Amino acid sequence: MSTFSNEQHSLMKEKLAQAIKDFSYRLKRYDVNYSVALGYVPDNIDLSPLSKHIRETDRFIILDHHTCAVILDCTNEECGIKAANNLLTHFQGSFFSTPLYTCVVTASNFDSIALMNQELFYLLDYAIEHNMTSILLERSQVVEKH
Repeated sequence: MSTFSNEQHSLMKEKLAQAIKDFSYRLKRYDVNYSVALGYVPDNIDLSPLSKHIRETDRFIILDHHTCAVILDCTNEECGIKAANNLLTHFQGSFFSTPLYTCVVTASNFDSIALMNQELFYLLDYAIEHNMTSILLERSQVVEKH
């Protein structure tokens, strides 16, 4: 059971897809890889302070009141996981009592933005459903899809 309605998923996926377009073009044209991290908090807190902890080339996007994304430019899978873990650490330092559900994927593992977004939101739903708070979930950690 998803925390989000189908309409919420669709709206957030579309917003994220629009933000990713330039990065996707650079991947196809110049082989410049990127990763995308999603974060969800059940509480109403301002997620924008996380944007102070990203590089100038990365992009921070608020998808709704509880969900944000960070596009991590020029990252392979290992670097994307490390960068997302660093963001998680900054969040925990500022909001230590607030649960945060996070996941990350790397663009070169997918044939399209739509497939990447589908995997991101599947991982985020999985993390929430299994109460995997303050753990960065990436695709190798989930063996079986329901």
